[in-house]
Amino acid sequence: MSGERSTQSSELEQQAKPEVVPTNNDTDDVKKPTSTLAEWWRERCRKLPSRHHYCYYGGLFINRAMSLSIGNCKDVGALFRLTNSYMLVCDEQESNRFHGFVADIPVVKTSLAGCRVIGRMCVGNKNGLLIPEATTDLELQHLRRDLPDSIEVRTLEDKLSALGNVIVCNDRVALIHPDLDKESEEIIADALQVEVFRYIIANNSLVGSYCVMNNNGAMVHADASETELEDLASLLELQLTTGTVNSGSKVVASGLIANDEFAYAGKDTTCEEYVSIEKALQFPIHRCNYYN
Repeated sequence: MSGERSTQSSELEQQAKPEVVPTNNDTDDVKKPTSTLAEWWRERCRKLPSRHHYCYYGGLFINRAMSLSIGNCKDVGALFRLTNSYMLVCDEQESNRFHGFVADIPVVKTSLAGCRVIGRMCVGNKNGLLIPEATTDLELQHLRRDLPDSIEVRTLEDKLSALGNVIVCNDRVALIHPDLDKESEEIIADALQVEVFRYIIANNSLVGSYCVMNNNGAMVHADASETELEDLASLLELQLTTGTVNSGSKVVASGLIANDEFAYAGKDTTCEEYVSIEKALQFPIHRCNYYN
């Protein structure tokens, strides 16, 4: 009998327990045991908004660099162009997706020369946008209509027509492929209002593919030497960091877009790579409290 009463009592106690419902209260400062942190963090990430990539690594809370993909494509640098004044996207669905997040700048849907890989076809900053000569009249008309009036949209005629691969810039300075025409160099300097330097990175002339920069810092090809980093940092007057994206890709611009406020990286980018991105581009990295 005593055993039955004990079983019944246990069942009643379980029934009386209230259901525990997780809340979104991020003010709870109760710390979790270190031994369970990894398990807790995986569960926490599953509950967070899918369009943001929150990452815990080495005591750091990473929230300025976010994960992004279109379908199975992780090469976000090929499909988007992000500056401090505007963002170009390759389809209407993505335009709607970003309007709520980059509310301070216009998000413009476009193609260039009929192609969706607009990130590889153009280059720009807060002052201007350079597009290939093959851009159609209708595409040019839409860009001039939808972008802010302060943005100078110019076509660039050069045998190296994938401008995003051969030019990288912020709002003050640009690196360009050594083989770009002299006239192209002058147009770049004039339209983007930047100082222009011909350069190669880690023995690669596709500077637009192997470097991502904003006005605060830059990430470059992982094989760049210390001497090269020092010379380039002095030239650009920026702090440089080597790194990779998408789980080891050295073509950093293929999987990363950034401005001075935030960055998007391909969906395969690891937590360690996100830490490098935020340090390279000088985003604030917040220490993580272990919330419920």
